[in-house]
Amino acid sequence: MVELPPHEPGVYTMYGKKDEVLYVGKAKDLFKRITSYRYSRSKKVQSMIAQIDRIGFEICKTEMDAILLENLLIRSLRPPFNQANKKPETYYYISTKRRGNKREFRLSMRVLDAYTKVYGCFKGHARVRKGLGALLRLLYLQQQMIDSAHYLPSQLLGRLAPMRFNCEIDKASKKLVHDFFLGKSKVLIDDFEELISKRTFKDKFTKKYFTNELEQLSIFYALGPERNRLMKEQLKLDSHLIKQEELDDFQVYTN
Repeated sequence: MVELPPHEPGVYTMYGKKDEVLYVGKAKDLFKRITSYRYSRSKKVQSMIAQIDRIGFEICKTEMDAILLENLLIRSLRPPFNQANKKPETYYYISTKRRGNKREFRLSMRVLDAYTKVYGCFKGHARVRKGLGALLRLLYLQQQMIDSAHYLPSQLLGRLAPMRFNCEIDKASKKLVHDFFLGKSKVLIDDFEELISKRTFKDKFTKKYFTNELEQLSIFYALGPERNRLMKEQLKLDSHLIKQEELDDFQVYTN
């Protein structure tokens, strides 16, 4: 009898007839995600399904744990149907400096000498830009008394963060942002969580919107700043920056 996946977060692995790994994925709800494949009209997905002999799964405590496990398995197994193995990765540095009475945040693919603070590098085009976008939106919520996501600046309404953005930030938050990018502290995330729980919003959509942004920020922190800090500690690196050409090798050593 085939064991059905539970309604829990976890990682699933699709195997071929020779027990080779075809695909690795993660899900908030394993049952919903795995059973959803039967309704896919994608030719690529249908081609993969035709080769599947069995599906294994591993339950995780949280979606964050599932993301970390999925990332590790994809890196070590390199399944043929995982797109992450075929597309060139993007690596970003995040730089900040004072700009008048605001702080400028800048994304770049190299170290910019004109900025007083530079962090990274961080891997993944969507992950980094979603993470920084979440940070900027939550900082704006913190510094401005808005009660709806519709009052966010137009630059922050896109799915991904702008490459450059200036925002107001108080001294205490500036220190927390610094520790956040260094992977030293999650206090900033905790402060945002408390802010969302206490702020009165105009509608349920806005609260859900900022809650989702907090989740994106937490994912970025775990896979970016926190992971970089752990690598630096384990490998006893001198510089607080990691070069693009070294990041993948360091991740292999520490996985």
